[in-house]
Amino acid sequence: MEKRALYLRIRDYLAADIAAGKWAENEKLPSERQLSEQFNTTRVTARQALTQLEAEGLIFRSNRRGWFVTPPRINYDPSRDMGFVRYVEDQGFSARTQTLEKKLIELPDHIADEVGLDRGTPVYEILRRRYINDRPCLIEKIFLNPKHCPGVLQHSLDRSLWSLLKAEYDLVPVERHLEIYPQTLEQPIAEALDANTGTSGLYIRRICRDQNGDFLELDEEFWLHNALKVVVSVMPD
Repeated sequence: MEKRALYLRIRDYLAADIAAGKWAENEKLPSERQLSEQFNTTRVTARQALTQLEAEGLIFRSNRRGWFVTPPRINYDPSRDMGFVRYVEDQGFSARTQTLEKKLIELPDHIADEVGLDRGTPVYEILRRRYINDRPCLIEKIFLNPKHCPGVLQHSLDRSLWSLLKAEYDLVPVERHLEIYPQTLEQPIAEALDANTGTSGLYIRRICRDQNGDFLELDEEFWLHNALKVVVSVMPD
């Protein structure tokens, strides 16, 4: 039998130590230099082992700070109508939201065409960073139709947006179109999440409408791939 490649043997060694609890979640691992010295190999080989563990979601790389043990993932069920803070806290984690930008813009043409609005329609654009146990895990970009929620930018948006829209504007979405697929994180998103450009991510996109079919919101979420797992319960026919 062909001998297992050295970087995979290093991967196995580190994975076993992580499973045994040698390093706690969010604890820093030895550097590439330290690992290359420990295993009498090159830093390139050590980096291959770490990159493999990152791809498996066992560790993550923080930009310019090194490699760390990944905390447990949250379970994400897209079929449940529940806000970020609630479903994170219900699983025993802490959650918080930081609003990065909020402004009035013209809706990009390709989105206007998709949701059935006139090109040039003004919308609210909101950019937020969301944390799980104080680790930045996703960037959220929201386009809101101001026709249904005038003045919403005057409110604090570091909270559940739909709780605010329900309380202040009696808005409840009755139709959601959802898309989920993997993608790498581009530079602005990666930097905002303290990750390297090209880090694996998960993209979640929702379009919400009211009972009359009017466009309410487009929500784009850019997640670190190792922060969540998608879990859906399906009832048999």
